[in-house]
Amino acid sequence: MDVAIPTFSPGLPLDSFGEIDGDELVEDGIWPQLRRTEAKLFASQMKEALDNKKVFASVSVVPSASTPSDLFVLGEIKQSDSEQVEIEITVLDSSGEILGNRSFEHTVSRGFLRDQQNAGKNPYQPVFNQASDYVVSLLAELSTSDKQAIKNMSLMRYARYYSPENYSQYLTSSLKRKNGQRYYKFELTGIPDGNDPMLQRIEDLRAQELLFVDRLQDNFEVFQAQTRSAYATWQEETLPEVIAAREAQRKRNTSTALAIGGAILTAILIKNANTKGSKGRDTSEFELGAIATGIGSIWAINEAFKNNSRLKVQSAVIEEQGQALDLSVSPTVIEFENETVELQGTAQEQYMQWKTHLRKVFDEEKTPDVQL
Repeated sequence: MDVAIPTFSPGLPLDSFGEIDGDELVEDGIWPQLRRTEAKLFASQMKEALDNKKVFASVSVVPSASTPSDLFVLGEIKQSDSEQVEIEITVLDSSGEILGNRSFEHTVSRGFLRDQQNAGKNPYQPVFNQASDYVVSLLAELSTSDKQAIKNMSLMRYARYYSPENYSQYLTSSLKRKNGQRYYKFELTGIPDGNDPMLQRIEDLRAQELLFVDRLQDNFEVFQAQTRSAYATWQEETLPEVIAAREAQRKRNTSTALAIGGAILTAILIKNANTKGSKGRDTSEFELGAIATGIGSIWAINEAFKNNSRLKVQSAVIEEQGQALDLSVSPTVIEFENETVELQGTAQEQYMQWKTHLRKVFDEEKTPDVQL
């Protein structure tokens, strides 16, 4: 089965208008350019983990979920601060059915980066190993007939995109709800004859679309190569500081809690003494101020990393790669059926240009010019 992994959601906090909430960024210690860089990097690392399982026909990182595939692995970054990482994974099949949803987390040990045997290793690798094991376990639950039905669905939904008037009759959809999530589930009412010439042509065009997706894998590998050193430096430089900040905050919280507890106990003793002998039940409420969690200090650590003159090159790489979720790629020239097509823009933009071109080819073949 083919697996598509869209770029992860960076998990940036949004306000009521759907815009990035700057205050929450600071509270949560999030550097947005870093998160967008991680969104692409984590998708690539998820692909590597699934490739290593050697149970899928293909695994591809894609700009969006509009790519034809049998399975989709959607990821969202819940936390990443060099010490603690948490990702949420949702697995869908081509019918839209949610096969599973689960979060995975890992805490990097203090000594991980000090051990020379870990040189070049990904401190976050355990979280991707856990997530890939989960995806494989979901695949194992599918019967042979389930897998074939998913493959048939992939083809028919793709065929409907090219010719809804011919292939919509083979599909129905309904709104479903699972674990609080609403989604549209498609079902097959049948499949056309295998010798259908139009369907065969659509399969040829799908192969061309997937060849472009294969090309994109090279671009994601280049992105990883360009980003790996800068990202590893960020982890190495910030990990000890983040751990120290958390330990200091825990000590402050403990001291604050003891002080508050002592104050409450004193107030209760005084109140009991003042109300001793009174009838009825008396209640009182103590509104305690929120204790700082220390996450704000992580924002300061990231700011220090960005402003460190010694780390200017690494910081600039992360800033540049994290300007957008989409991947920056060079123009692409494709030769197809005696025609040269040049694609411009980001990975998603080029992909949509190629998809549009293939649709144009199909439409022109379907309605050829007629000499009057």
